[in-house]
Amino acid sequence: MNVTGWFERGGGVRLPPRQSGVTRVFIPGLAINGRRASLMLIRKVLVEPLFHFLILGIVVFSLYAMTRQPMTVGEDLAIVVDEGQLTRMFDTYSRTWQRPPTEDELRGLVEGFIKEEVFYREGQKMGLAQDDTVFRRRMQQKMEFLLEPSVEELTPNPGELEAYFTAHAQEYRLPEKLAFRQIFFRSEHAGDKGDLSATAVLSKLKSDAASIDLTSLGDSSLLPERTVLSDAEMIATSFGQDFVSELASAPENRWYGPIRSAYGVHLVFVSERLVSHPPALSDVGAAVLADWESARRKDIADERYAAMKKRYDIKVSWPRDIDTSPIKTSSLP
Repeated sequence: MNVTGWFERGGGVRLPPRQSGVTRVFIPGLAINGRRASLMLIRKVLVEPLFHFLILGIVVFSLYAMTRQPMTVGEDLAIVVDEGQLTRMFDTYSRTWQRPPTEDELRGLVEGFIKEEVFYREGQKMGLAQDDTVFRRRMQQKMEFLLEPSVEELTPNPGELEAYFTAHAQEYRLPEKLAFRQIFFRSEHAGDKGDLSATAVLSKLKSDAASIDLTSLGDSSLLPERTVLSDAEMIATSFGQDFVSELASAPENRWYGPIRSAYGVHLVFVSERLVSHPPALSDVGAAVLADWESARRKDIADERYAAMKKRYDIKVSWPRDIDTSPIKTSSLP
């Protein structure tokens, strides 16, 4: 095929010859395909995550270059790991792993601290801490840790623990406890066969319980026949809350019932009852001390926060149309 003749007949466009005498030819179809391939390549690059990451990196470092303050003479570039910091690293590692760190592990802790400090300072220079919720909350946690009271502040003065116990005596009051035995009868509702059987057996027990073999009475079940001294919460785990509510009115040392539970009905014999009463401080001293320390710790933290807060001029621009009905105005800063 004579390509030159084909172009001369209109199949192509003859371009002016180069100085070398070679004819330059423009092929419309190939040009269109070339542009289409270029566009497809550009689109593919634009949707690549790596391209987005590259652009983001350029933007971040450009902002850093524009906002970073030039190094000034005398700027503190020292990172000091003092004996106190080393001790905290050592103690934290020991508590976490239940053994002291090796020399290499301690060196690793120090290197980790230095790396963290470098990143922290550089991030501060770049303004990365601004409007960062995670950073702000972490800083709050550290400040709350610094507000923790000392051992001396958490040691009660003479008479202080006794006064706290007296003021909160009801919180340590011991619940009522019962010891009893029971005879079970299958029953789904009042007046059925099981309920009637329980009533008949109760009449016999009231008249002559000593001559009756108790093990032959009632229906078999997985419920305990005897229950040692237990509080209402413990009894409810086996018999249910409804049973416990009715058991509270049962007299001591005689058969009583029928009492209904989720399983059926029961005849009960309460052999011992300890009424609810406040304990002696010596019996609950550890719990009272722990509660006092918790309350004292909160009071000290609140006082220290209030002292810091007073240093600031706090102004809140509340919207005029805010619904303040559930908010007490006195609680606003």
